[in-house]
Amino acid sequence: MSNNIFSIGLSGLNAAQWGLTTTGQNISNAATPGYTLEKVSYQESSGQFTGSGYLGNGVQAVTVTRQYSQYLTTQVNNTQSSSSAASTYFSLISQLNNLVGDPTKGIAQGITNYFSGLQSVANSASSTAARQSLMSSAQTLADQINSAGEQYDQLRQSVNTQLTSAVSQINSYSQQIADLNKQINIASAGGQQPNQLLDQRDQLVTNLSSMIGVQVVQQDGNYNVFIGNGQPLVVGNTQYGLQTVPSPSDPSELSVAFQNRDGSTQTAATTQYIENSALTGGVVGGLIDFRTHTLDPAQAQLGAIATSFANQLNDQNALGLDLNGQAGGKLFATSDPNIIANARNKGTGVPTATIVDGTQPPANDFTVTYDGSKYTVTDPASGQTLGTIDPATETAKDIGGLNIDISALGDAQKGDSFTIQPTRAALDGFKLTTSNGAAIAAASPAVTSAASTNTGTASISSATVTKSPLSSEINLKYDATAKSFTADVAVKVDGTDYAAGTTIPYDASKGMTVVGDGVSATISGTPKDTDTFTIAKNNGGTSDGTNALAMANLVSAKSLNGGSDTLTSSYANYINTIGNQTNQLKATSTAQTALLTQATSAQQSVQGVNLNEEAANLIQYQQLYQANSKVIQTAATLFQSLLGMFN
Repeated sequence: MSNNIFSIGLSGLNAAQWGLTTTGQNISNAATPGYTLEKVSYQESSGQFTGSGYLGNGVQAVTVTRQYSQYLTTQVNNTQSSSSAASTYFSLISQLNNLVGDPTKGIAQGITNYFSGLQSVANSASSTAARQSLMSSAQTLADQINSAGEQYDQLRQSVNTQLTSAVSQINSYSQQIADLNKQINIASAGGQQPNQLLDQRDQLVTNLSSMIGVQVVQQDGNYNVFIGNGQPLVVGNTQYGLQTVPSPSDPSELSVAFQNRDGSTQTAATTQYIENSALTGGVVGGLIDFRTHTLDPAQAQLGAIATSFANQLNDQNALGLDLNGQAGGKLFATSDPNIIANARNKGTGVPTATIVDGTQPPANDFTVTYDGSKYTVTDPASGQTLGTIDPATETAKDIGGLNIDISALGDAQKGDSFTIQPTRAALDGFKLTTSNGAAIAAASPAVTSAASTNTGTASISSATVTKSPLSSEINLKYDATAKSFTADVAVKVDGTDYAAGTTIPYDASKGMTVVGDGVSATISGTPKDTDTFTIAKNNGGTSDGTNALAMANLVSAKSLNGGSDTLTSSYANYINTIGNQTNQLKATSTAQTALLTQATSAQQSVQGVNLNEEAANLIQYQQLYQANSKVIQTAATLFQSLLGMFN
């Protein structure tokens, strides 16, 4: 009997030791990342049959279990992925927001200064100093626009660098998970779970979730890890490595692709690219979202502003006469649309594209995809379909402000695609075509005048020119009896064509606008009989600033965004859009961080170590240890008493 008591006490002593050891393990790892609370599972030992019934044989420690919740852990990992993506996006867009700065400074101020300089030239067209000051303002503006282009290029390179680093981390984590799958299977063969290895694997999945959104499928003790639409990262003890490679649609940007399992060299045709839409969550998802939805569209929008500015000034300058009396030329140059054939295309042709109206260029990029029967044009940032081109009936089409010509795509194959960037390169390519102030065509090629012998109160406005040089001058003479004018050349008045010498009715209360070949002017007031007015070529006109004034007035011309914005308001909208996105991402990042904190707290309430509880467990197991020691001591005393009976 004493021997049975001794065995029971010894089993209780061992159980207390297991409890003390596990509690000590919990306390020592209370601050260890990824550690899961452990508890000892006990069960009563099988009883021994006797005539008086079954006698107990003590207790045994069955196993040490982790207080693991798969649901809470999955929730933490998903929230970690969303939080990392939002944080990464916010960090990058904050940099962009700081770069573009105040909507009233930088490029906006440069545009304002340039138009102010034009006003000065209009007031003093013959002033060499005013012209050179204007050229200085133009060069400052060009430098600011070029600097903005460099900043965008640097941000894009930063995204590439961070993407490469993130992919390297993903490969490291996924390889460790694959290795742990193997180790856990081996260690579990004895029937017990290797808690430490399981903790390490769960922590690696959490770390991996901070890099990219993943789905984990448990199978036969393994963690099979997938991304996107089911692309594998880890299956059993096999890891599928990732790499960053130049994007097939835009070599200036990196894409994510799978490595070849045999380590062989890949080509664009053999590389297994992962679509951006599948790269969601984590640092990678944040980088891709920032580049796709903010960086590329914002650069295209600013490029559109620069392109419109250059074309508006060039067009108006071409309508005037420079200081040498010659027709004005281009003052600014920008880049042509950039067209990229996807590296995976099977066809060899490339479409051509031109901006329909340079003063109203598209503020987005285009993707052209061939489905075997027609070409579909989409906006890559929004995914919106902009139009289609049917090669059976058309070779070119205006879509979204861009004329796309597919006549060179005779060998296109199904799946071929092209990227068209109408204005993205405009920032780097923006420059002055001349630094000579004499090239500013400040003078109008046409001047209007009233004869000095006129006796009426009628007057004629300055000429508005739409074509330079003019083909001929226009002489108008008033007949008081007929209350009409006659012109010596064919003209159009208020939408009606009049041949040379034809009577043109005149109502002094309304006036009339005379339109000739590339020129127009308005007569108003009450003329007297034989009063004459002339619209003539401007010969010389070095002191004339009429066209410079027309150029200065472009600052208020609503030419962008479908005619709703001026250059300066469009730039302010561009800045405000980035600012609003930054504020939205800040709110999103803050909310995601709060959700992650809540999810982590919920997980730790189950899986985490509570030091107060463990302190109580220490006392419990200490008392259990002491009590079982007393049982053993009692059994020993009884045994000694029994031996004494025979002495």
